[in-house]
Amino acid sequence: MNEANVFRSIFLIEDDPGHALLIKRALKGLSQNVLHAETLQQAYQFAEKETFDLIISDLNLPDSTGVEHVGKLCEQCPDIPLVVLTSSTHLADAVEAMKLGARDYIIKDFDTNFREVLSLSLTRVYAARELEREKQKLLMAVERSEDGLAVVRFNGVVPYCNTAFQELVRLCGGKEGEFFSLFTDRVERGSSLKQTVEKALGELSDGAVFNTELALLEPKERSFEVRLSGIGSQAEGERECVVWVREITDSKRREKFQREILSTTTHDLKGPMGAIITGSELLGEMLPQGERPHEIALRMSSAAHGVVNLIDEFLSVRRIEEGTLILRPNTYAAQDLLNSVEGNFSTIAQSRSIELSFYSDDGVELQVDKLSFERVLGNLLTNALKFTPKEGQVSVRIWDSGEDVHVSVSDTGSGMSPEEVKKVFDRFSRLEKHDAISGTGLGLFVVKSLVSAHGGRVSLRSKVGEGSTFELSFPYTPPVNERGELISLEQVT
Repeated sequence: MNEANVFRSIFLIEDDPGHALLIKRALKGLSQNVLHAETLQQAYQFAEKETFDLIISDLNLPDSTGVEHVGKLCEQCPDIPLVVLTSSTHLADAVEAMKLGARDYIIKDFDTNFREVLSLSLTRVYAARELEREKQKLLMAVERSEDGLAVVRFNGVVPYCNTAFQELVRLCGGKEGEFFSLFTDRVERGSSLKQTVEKALGELSDGAVFNTELALLEPKERSFEVRLSGIGSQAEGERECVVWVREITDSKRREKFQREILSTTTHDLKGPMGAIITGSELLGEMLPQGERPHEIALRMSSAAHGVVNLIDEFLSVRRIEEGTLILRPNTYAAQDLLNSVEGNFSTIAQSRSIELSFYSDDGVELQVDKLSFERVLGNLLTNALKFTPKEGQVSVRIWDSGEDVHVSVSDTGSGMSPEEVKKVFDRFSRLEKHDAISGTGLGLFVVKSLVSAHGGRVSLRSKVGEGSTFELSFPYTPPVNERGELISLEQVT
């Protein structure tokens, strides 16, 4: 650090004129201005009307009975660092002064090294002050943020949280300082979500991220994104993570409006595209085969079919969201469901030299719509195999947690950053690093919607370079109507 004029103004309290002169000389180049008081009484008067960045005070002043004045000066000027001067025989007094609030002490030894010692002390104090200022700015920004932020230990204790997080705790009817108390009966499927978050928190490694959503049912329906990020390398009993909560109620409403516009547009396009397909096929039959006009007609028909297939996919998503896609759940053995999917993906895994495994606890059953469940598991496996390198591993596991049935799909692929995890379930969301891989960006959105239809939940844990784990939870009894159908397909939390 360049020591020239580290401080704009320094306030020196020194009763010995000779010592004051030597100290002022040593301060040249370290401060633009040096104020001087010879007594404690003068110092108190100066402190009321003058501005300065640092106080340097002798411990032995004529109107002081000891080091108590250090504490009084620190109280009078709480934002100004104070450095004490002492002789080598009074180090105990210097230590006591540090306890009262002094930032450092300097021994009065006016040899050739005094200026270097003084410079080192003052630059250290300056650096500490600047660090404290930046820390205060950061704390102020965090405190004023509309997003909730908390540091949470892996046992659920909250050593720090900002006002927005405290407000969320209040809305949920939770207890201050207890993270797991958030998941009350005011939260949609709060007990199951709590169990999922507890499990994720216990498995969260340093740098890994877990992302889910919390839906508040009362006093007013609101939605929040909840993200957990593992930090530090503390001892097992003190491991911590950062919990970031952002309200997404308005974005959910905007998404609904956008879906309505897109649905109307795609539906209106289907009629004209059908006419193009019919016209191009009729034209193709009229043109000589093998000639260029015939090839152009075939390309037109093929392109039109592609557009119609894309429109059908969009409309399928729309039906999911509107609840017009009816699901009929029945009871199935978990192992039977895995067997129905395994055959479709084992060959793909073998061709890519990926180890694919399926496991289910004995006797586990699920109440699901079979086709929808296979579609969900198929979409997750397709992604897992697509983004896992050769010699990697993909595993599927089903188990009963005691409150619901859980299904996990884990891979050792490229993994995702916290920002990527945040948007991966959005419609048409595709990661930039996967631009070269084909896809519409609707697969995970469909997964999330179908699981939600069953009254379930989707959670994601991922870390760059280590892979991802999608965990689904299905209730023992899905929310069917009197006909045993699932119709109302709301977005998952």
